[in-house]
Order: sequence, then C-alpha cells, then structure tokens
Amino acid sequence: MGEFGGNDYNFLISSTRTVEQARVYAPQIVDSISRGLEMLIQHGAKYIVVADIFPIGCLPAILTMLASPNNMEYDGHGCLKSMNKLGRYQNSLLRRRIKVLRYKYPHTKIIATEYYRPVLAFIQKPRHFGLNSSTTLLTCCGAGGPPYNTDFNAGCGQPGATACADPSGALQWDSFHLTESAYRFIADGWLHGPYADPLIMDVARY
Repeated sequence: MGEFGGNDYNFLISSTRTVEQARVYAPQIVDSISRGLEMLIQHGAKYIVVADIFPIGCLPAILTMLASPNNMEYDGHGCLKSMNKLGRYQNSLLRRRIKVLRYKYPHTKIIATEYYRPVLAFIQKPRHFGLNSSTTLLTCCGAGGPPYNTDFNAGCGQPGATACADPSGALQWDSFHLTESAYRFIADGWLHGPYADPLIMDVARY
C-alpha cells in the first residue's frame, strides 16, 4: 500500500493551495489508506506492506513550484522545510494508524516501510551510497538546467528533455521519482533493514 499522499499534495500545491491548506487533507489521506488496508484484510490478505511518503520538500517538482527567495524556508541541504514537515505529519498519523490496525487484526502481518528516512540519508550523505553529491536535487531526466532541471513543459520523455550522462550516480530521475540506484537501496532497506518494521525477509522466513 502506498506511498499515498504525495500526488495529492503535488496536485494541491500546483492548484495554488498553501502548505497549510494541504495539511488539512493529511488525516483524510491516512483514513483512505486505512480503509484500503481493511478491505484487503477482509479479502484475506495476511501480509501487507505499507509505505510512508517521501520528504516531499526535496522533490525537484515541489522545489520548482514553491521556489522562494527566502533562504529561511530551506534546510541545510536545500529542501523546503514546510513541505518536509507536512510529510512527517502524515507519516506520524500513518504510524499511529498502523498500530491500531495491528491490534485490531492480530493475524495479519502489517509491515511498515519507509521512504522518508532513506531519501533524507541519500541527500545528507550521497557519497556513502555512491551518488553524486552535487546533483541530489537535480532532475536527471528533464530540462531547464540548474538548480532543479525541471521544466513542466518538457518533462522526461517529452521533446526538449534529455537524460543525464550517468543516471546510476543520480538521486532524482524525473521531477517526481527517484533513480533505479536509489530505489535499489530502499528495497534493500525494506528487505534486510533498517527501513522496515518488521523486516520483510524476517517475515518471509516464517
């Protein structure tokens, strides 16, 4: 299940809603995720992976839409603090809901997985993961050049867009998604730790 919420916030922000206005929808998004989980359980699901959402303030699309001359709105790595705060808010609501559902359905294994923490780790220590430290917020497949290489009229796959020379060293593939290299690290963290509770491989052994 998931990650749900990112597209909702992207749509709201692109529709000129403020971050505060978008925050109001977080409980509704978590309610929808919860209803979906319960439907799966009622249909017999025994193992369900539920993912949290990215630090959306680090996505090139959001950084482009909400670009600000005020440096105070950004953290030390160039991400928008208000949007990341929104992501943490939804993730906290989701974690609490998962605890409730685990208690309600003890015979279903609900695995809580993370996007938020590993993506922040990529941005904070890119070289540790073999990523280019100078392009963590730069779209690999896009147009427009720095700071985010994001042109909504020339998205990846459209005329005018090109891919970077070494996608394996990039973090951001297009303006909304990560590269295969980044997702490989996340998948490993879900399977073997530390980005899943419980670890998927531990569950698979039983």
